[in-house]
Amino acid sequence: MIKGLYSAFSAMEAAWKYQEVLANNVANANTAGFKREVASKESFADVLLSQQAPVPAPFPARIQAVIGQIGTGSFIADFVTDWAQGALQATEGELDLGLSGGFFSIETPGGDQYLTRDGRFGRDAAGDLVTSQGNYVLDVDGQHINLPAERVEIGPSGEIYTGTGDFIAQIAVNDYSPNDLARAGEGHFTASIGGIPIEGTVRQGYLERSNANLVEDMTSLLAVQRTFQANQTIISSLDRTLDQAAGQLGSYGQ
Repeated sequence: MIKGLYSAFSAMEAAWKYQEVLANNVANANTAGFKREVASKESFADVLLSQQAPVPAPFPARIQAVIGQIGTGSFIADFVTDWAQGALQATEGELDLGLSGGFFSIETPGGDQYLTRDGRFGRDAAGDLVTSQGNYVLDVDGQHINLPAERVEIGPSGEIYTGTGDFIAQIAVNDYSPNDLARAGEGHFTASIGGIPIEGTVRQGYLERSNANLVEDMTSLLAVQRTFQANQTIISSLDRTLDQAAGQLGSYGQ
């Protein structure tokens, strides 16, 4: 019975963590370039249930009779990023850039560097190319990109030209192995090693939509909530049973 409590509790803990992941996916269903997370669940080791019973001579005094197994619950083994490509949506925005591969390199005002697929860019007061959060977009040399006031044209490899065809800079777009990437919050990632420059993945006037599946994630969220509630009911029932058993045991011998 104690093992049953442990199983129910571990299932509740797994459901709670998975609920947080799904809620974050749903909240970012409309965030450009967002990559959803999925949780991988595993079971704790199964426990062998057995009973020791006396047997007649000349056999050993006791023999173990196997009566079955009980699982000791589940836990979240890992949170995995789904790297599937999001659909590219036309916006006609001059500095809206959608990626079909790779990552943009950005730098915070404090000097920290990250990767992102969110291409909602604009100009700051000084004319530098920045993200919607005010971080600088870097060129292939790791420098900030200063733009003229007039409209610019951006090619498929991130090259930026003035309206008269003068070259300004090339936006850095690099590819990485998923195993080398880690989430850093706010749609940002960090890489453990340098990336490989790639070309032909940038589309001006487009944004990559989130790859979160709103219907699937909402359905999973409801199922996880029901799982949590069911295991909560199991714990309450086992707790009442244990309370009754303790009361009856205490009454023996009186």
